[in-house]
Amino acid sequence: MSDLRLPDLNKVIIAGRLTSDPELKYLPSGMALCELRVANTRYFKKKDGSKGEDTCFVDVTLWDKPAEWVGESLKKGRPVLIEGSLKTDQWEDKSTGQKRSKIKIRAQRVVPLDWDDSRGGRPRAEETPKPRPIEEPIAEDIPF
Repeated sequence: MSDLRLPDLNKVIIAGRLTSDPELKYLPSGMALCELRVANTRYFKKKDGSKGEDTCFVDVTLWDKPAEWVGESLKKGRPVLIEGSLKTDQWEDKSTGQKRSKIKIRAQRVVPLDWDDSRGGRPRAEETPKPRPIEEPIAEDIPF
């Protein structure tokens, strides 16, 4: 089995609601970092016929221009679609000295799944904005 070849694939797509307002920060270099958390709930029927639900909470990080847009535009409760890759953060717990880790999503794209009704309702057809995907530039996509 040593000759088994696996593709290098790390892709995540999840839809859920923001559990709090995104936190926008700037690094000393000036680069924007946005951290947010998404709740995704799965509904199912239990063996006894009653309804059950299972909620998964996922931490997400975004960088640069997409981070600024999300940090300034989205608020708690908004449904979003997130596309990205999994990343493991590792650190040492200062109080216990134990090594800790957490899996997060490093988002390349965040798309709101609803209307921003802060203006008092759904926009008219001529005002309807097209959903804009937020994408991190990839070196291979630059034509020069």
